[in-house]
Amino acid sequence: MATVTEVRPARRPPRRRAVWIVVTLVAVVVVLVAAEITARIVAPQLIRDRIVESAGLPADQQIDVDIPAPLLLPLLVVGQLPEIRLTADDVELNGITADVDVTAQDVPMYRDADWSGASATVVLDEAQTRALLSTVDGFPADAFTLKAPEIALDTSFPVFGASVPVGVSLSAEARKGEIVLSPTSFRLGDADVSADALRQQLGPLVGSLLEDWPVCVAQYLPKAMTLTGVAIEDRGIVADFEVDSAILRDPAAQATGSCADAS
Repeated sequence: MATVTEVRPARRPPRRRAVWIVVTLVAVVVVLVAAEITARIVAPQLIRDRIVESAGLPADQQIDVDIPAPLLLPLLVVGQLPEIRLTADDVELNGITADVDVTAQDVPMYRDADWSGASATVVLDEAQTRALLSTVDGFPADAFTLKAPEIALDTSFPVFGASVPVGVSLSAEARKGEIVLSPTSFRLGDADVSADALRQQLGPLVGSLLEDWPVCVAQYLPKAMTLTGVAIEDRGIVADFEVDSAILRDPAAQATGSCADAS
């Protein structure tokens, strides 16, 4: 009687199986890396375009978008970014030019939702500050320099037909959508006097030199931006703002504000 021999399929050598697994893993990694690189390129452009549209900026406005996350792709899948930072130089804001730096947290990507918070810093250098102050009625914008932490103003006032030179130091304070410049000290010749002393000695002769100068900045910015602080630094006037996420979708929040709105 003939013996039947069972023929079994040859097993794949373990080495070939390991090579196949490695090749597959490498292919997956390559796809993921390519997707991450694409996300790093596309996401900032999408964010930039949305900001340009929301803020009414020129289509060619240069904006740098930084998303500080080790892996961006999973965040895009979820649809929310923990933080983004936007920086732009020479942004034209209804006739006034400034450098802008914005940081926002928990930013939604694909839906109309609020971020958890956002702040902006607007910096005007000395030339940009002069352009802003030249819009203030009566302010001698050509006679000031930035001397942190104050503004130095070299001007004069008339006394019995003669022009008396005076140096004025002005501090800056944020108040209801305005940067309020207030005189803190004066220099007459080689003598330094306080505002109170000058007011007592010369009173109406110095006129507006003793008064506050309100500079409305809300009228240059979207209503969604609320002035929270201001400082005079070596680099210029530095104004801080809170930014409402309504700016992303609400035309009323995107519209230019006014100091009356901030009061």
